[in-house]
Order: sequence, then structure tokens, then C-alpha cells
Amino acid sequence: MSAVIDDGRASTPSAAEVHRSAPMVRAVLTIGVLQFLSMCLLFGRTKIVALALGPETVGAMSVVDKLTALVSQTLSLSLPFAALRFLPAALRESPAARNVLYRQMLSVSLALIVPATAVCVGISVFKPAFWGADLLPYRLSVIVAFCSLPVVGLVPLLTNAYAGGLDHDRSMWFTIAQSTTLFLAAVAAAAGLGLIGYYGTYAAIGGVLVLVAARHLAWSEPGQAHPPLSLRDRFRLPPAIWRFAAALLALTFAAPYGSLYVQYTSLHLYGAAASGILQAAVGISLTVRTLLGTAHALFLTPQVNRQGDPAARMAWANEFQRVTALLFVLTLPPLLLFADVAVRILYSGKFVGASAFVALFVAAEVVTLLSGTYQALIIASDRMLFHVLQNLAAQALLIGIVTVALPRVGLVGAGLAALAAPLFLYATTLIFLRRAYNVRVSREAAWMALLASTILAVCGAIGARYTGLAPALLGGKLLACVATWTVAFLLMPVDDRARLVDGLTRVWSLILTSTTRRRAAR
Repeated sequence: MSAVIDDGRASTPSAAEVHRSAPMVRAVLTIGVLQFLSMCLLFGRTKIVALALGPETVGAMSVVDKLTALVSQTLSLSLPFAALRFLPAALRESPAARNVLYRQMLSVSLALIVPATAVCVGISVFKPAFWGADLLPYRLSVIVAFCSLPVVGLVPLLTNAYAGGLDHDRSMWFTIAQSTTLFLAAVAAAAGLGLIGYYGTYAAIGGVLVLVAARHLAWSEPGQAHPPLSLRDRFRLPPAIWRFAAALLALTFAAPYGSLYVQYTSLHLYGAAASGILQAAVGISLTVRTLLGTAHALFLTPQVNRQGDPAARMAWANEFQRVTALLFVLTLPPLLLFADVAVRILYSGKFVGASAFVALFVAAEVVTLLSGTYQALIIASDRMLFHVLQNLAAQALLIGIVTVALPRVGLVGAGLAALAAPLFLYATTLIFLRRAYNVRVSREAAWMALLASTILAVCGAIGARYTGLAPALLGGKLLACVATWTVAFLLMPVDDRARLVDGLTRVWSLILTSTTRRRAAR
């Protein structure tokens, strides 16, 4: 592991830097395992909705979800992100300081989201065309969906508040509880209540979950002082957080608007069924974000904000990037080679047309995560103006490509747009870090990222070109998957190869230990 510092030469890793990779791998794997449990619940939710409601309703549902996300994220003032950015520093001061800051963030969020819920419900009742003519057939569902706005808005804050207090396990268990809520909402929809029942169940059960977590976070340090706050003090966030929120305000609107624009344009041009097919491709790609991306928010961001100078942060980010790329090497081949099978499993055979462009959306998620590792350094260094302008430019690129490509090449155009934006972010992030701080990606991290990208391109092309359930075809893909893993293992750096072997050995040892204990218990 190395990072280029002021003189442009690779720094020599210290013993501490070498030994810290092991706990990093364990932390990422722990988060990944818990996230896998959450992902299984989300898979169940998606499968139930797809089978019970079909592509048309899934397409409409995806637009409604992105509409509520647009409102909630805009009103969030980036406080969920601020929780990762500022709560670790407050905790270093004292648990009481963390407690006060969290309660202030929660108060401001409630003051914004509760009135907004009433306004959005009112608009949906009296002026439903405001949200778009294509959503008029789903008017009642939109009304009930906006009733769940407090849950949609507060879940990210509470998740990140746990992580910002360096309590990653509780953050993940809260995520699992949230996924359970979504699963139960899907069961209600499949029981005959439809989209209205889905959003109503989510609002009711999710509301209870949010209340319990919000109170737990406020009193999560037994024996510690919990200073009383006056009504005025509850809304007196530190100036640094207000500046942070103001800097990101445009981005909190632009990012969810871009997603909504893609989904709504597909609904408008090609209908609800095509929108559902598009959502299936997006849904497969979200497995990458769900399983591997959580560690970025819950582990990477708090940690880089605890590091010192840019060179130290870059060295830490390079190590994290190598671990992330290694996980990509393990997970991408089967997901991409068997994309059509994944669509059938996660959704149904009615959605299998999405397999033709699943690889584009998976690539977008992979590049987003690779880029996000180093974007975290820009934020940690408080270079917010560049970060905002950079991301606004990426959203403009996304919208521009969608506007031109979607009517001309169909849903593939949405995939091309989704991939172009993170590629732009990745390139501009690395250029900025090199020019501003004279730091760059280590040779090993760059090689692992290149290896993951090559696997993505090759396996994605095979999976898109060859679809079907014929035994010979499935066997050929299985051989291609094994060959990909073998070649990747031989090509990765020696340290990463040893890390992989050690990780697999640990997993196998845990499986054997667990099996032995179960047999002994009998």
C-alpha cells in the first residue's frame, strides 16, 4: 500500500498501516454480512411485489418512490450526511456533545419534514396533476405514499446517526429492521391491498420503528449526562453544519431529481410496463450498492474524517479501495453472467427483458462506489464548492444524455446515462486530488479497480448476449465464471491474493466451527 505525497514518491507503509488492513477487512465483511440479511428481506419484498402486482405497477411504484425521495432528500438539508461528517468529531469531544448535536439534527429534521408531509398530501388531494399527468391514475397511492414521508426522511438520518457515533453494528441492525418493514409492506400489498396498502403499512410500522430508534439514540449512553435543551437550543445547529447544508442544498435536489427524471421519462415515453422493466435492471444493480456500498457510508466516511493530512487520508482510502475492488472481483462474475437468471429470481419472467442492459446499471453502481471512496476525501477536506459543482455537472450530464438517448435507443439510453455520470465523477475526483493535494491512487488500488472494471465489461457483455435456461448455456457460463475467478486470482497483487485466501479461510473456519457446534448440541 502506498500513496504519493509531496515529493511524488511512494511512501513506505508503517507497521500500523500494514496491520490495520485486517480489522478493515473484518469491519467491511461484518457490515456486508448484516447487509446481506437486509438484502434478503429486500429481495423478498421485491419478489412479492413483482409477482403480485406485475411490471406496470412496479413501474408506477418506482416513480412514486423517487418522487417521495426527491422531496425528503431536498428537505433533509444533507443532515444524514452531516451526521457522518460531524458526529464522530463531537463524540471525540464527549458523549454529551454527540447527544446534543444529534438531538439538534433530529429537531431540525422534524421541523422540516412534518409540515412538508401535510403540504404534499394537500397537493396530492387538491392538485394531483402537479406531480405529473402520468401519475394521475395512481392518485390515491401518491397520497398515501406522502403520508410515509416522515419515515422516508428520517430513516437515513437515524441510520447515519448510529454510524456517526461509531456504532456500526446498531446502524446495520436498524437497517435490517427497516428492511423488515418494507417486506411486511409488500406482504400487505400482495394480500390484496395493492399500492395503497403497501404505502399505508410502511407508514404505520415504519413510524413506530422511527420513534423507537430516535428515542434510543437520544439515550444511548447509560450513565452519561444528557443536557437539557431549550426550544431555541434544539434548533441551534453549529454554523459549520449550516454552511455544510447550504453548500449541498442544490445537490440534495439535483441528485434525486436526476433519478426521478430518468424513471418518469421512461414512464412517459414507453408506459408503465417499460418503466417496470427499467426498474428491474436498476434493482439488480442495487444489489451491488446494498451489499457492498453500505460500508462506504457506515465505515469509510466516519474513518476518513478521523484521519489527519491528505496523504494519510489517501493511504487509508487506497486500502479501502483495494478491499472494495476485491469484493467486486468475487461478486460481479456470477451476477453479470447470470443476469437473466437474477432477474427471474428477484422479479419474474415478465421482467427478463431487463437483462439486456443490466450490466450498464451494475457498471454505474461499481464506478459510483469506486469514485465515492475518493470523493469522501474531498468532503473530509471541506472542499465543498468543488464537490457540489462537480456533482451538479454530473447530474446535468445524466439528464442531457437521457433527454437525447432515451427516445432514440430506448431503455439502453438510461443505462448509458447512468454510467456516464459516475465516470465523469471518478475522473474529475482523481484529477482534483492530484492537483490540490499531490496525492493519487496507489498502483495496487488502481490495478484492483482496473481488474474489477475488466471483469465487469467482459462478464457483462457475455451475460447480455447469451440468455436463457438451457443446461449447456448455464454450464458454459459457470465455466466462464470459474475461469474469470482463476485469471483474476493470478493477476491480482500478492497482498490482495493473500488477503483473499485469508478471508476465505476464516469464512470456512467459521462454517466448520458452526457445524461442529450444531452436531455437538444434538
